[in-house]
Amino acid sequence: MSKPLQTLFSLLSIILITSCYGDSSNTTSSSTLCPISHCGNISIHYPFWIKSHTTNIRDQFCGYPNFGLECSQNKTIINLPSDTYYVTNINYENNSITLVDIDILDKKCPRVRKNVTLSDFPLSFSKLDVNLSFYFNCSSHPSNLEPIGCFRLSNDENIKSYVLMAGDEAEGYNWKCEDHVVVSVKVDELNDVSVGGLINGFGSAIKNGFVLDWRKGFEDCAQCENSGGYCGFVKNSKKSTCICGNGSFVAKSCKKGTLLLNCFMYFIRVFAQYFDHYVDIIISQVYIYCYTCKYDFPRITPSLFSKIYVH
Repeated sequence: MSKPLQTLFSLLSIILITSCYGDSSNTTSSSTLCPISHCGNISIHYPFWIKSHTTNIRDQFCGYPNFGLECSQNKTIINLPSDTYYVTNINYENNSITLVDIDILDKKCPRVRKNVTLSDFPLSFSKLDVNLSFYFNCSSHPSNLEPIGCFRLSNDENIKSYVLMAGDEAEGYNWKCEDHVVVSVKVDELNDVSVGGLINGFGSAIKNGFVLDWRKGFEDCAQCENSGGYCGFVKNSKKSTCICGNGSFVAKSCKKGTLLLNCFMYFIRVFAQYFDHYVDIIISQVYIYCYTCKYDFPRITPSLFSKIYVH
């Protein structure tokens, strides 16, 4: 093997081996890259962020796109697709968040008017929750059920409202009601509530909220978090970005492999002018290193190589 080609392979080894073990993550703590904020007694940090604190010249923010919170009068607020909720607790160890419907807190007889809709939010209902099934203003109802007295909206004795544990409804019964809403509450709030006590106990259970779990590493954030980075997004375009330990913003991953491999492709372009009969050897070396380092690197094919190969 000629001296220049030996030099090329040496450069290849140095560049790619360095990129295997060198990355731009874990050099700075998450509290520095994604500062901790407070709203009342709620500590807010990655993957959550406060909307009013996200003014920077690059318009790039740290956190999941839909996890922007508002702070109003020391109360933390999140907007879900279905409604607006107070955040009463964020558990970063268990990846869970506790929410309470804003509209019911000051009500003696709280009525939730909408089912919780999560849409494309990376959230799911927790195993700590149980569902209550409300039937409002019903003209037809099972005769053996006791109605909720505080929901009576008219003098018509036949129009009544009911609450049951979801799934306990009479099978096959044809309810005729103005509305049917399923409400999640924490199961601990109902441990000591009997069927009859549910009529009087549902109010306090609803006011103590329900729990949602969030998923780490979802969609575009997975590759970033797996590389030691923190997921962010660009405000105007809503496109995801990855914030690395050195404070840099990259597209998907904090590994240096892509940049260094691009540098190496430049070397191939230069040397390929003189060593066209070693093209297959060079490509095979790139494959070996890419596989070893597990780079998300485009497969090099003859057609791709021909674009950089100078005749």
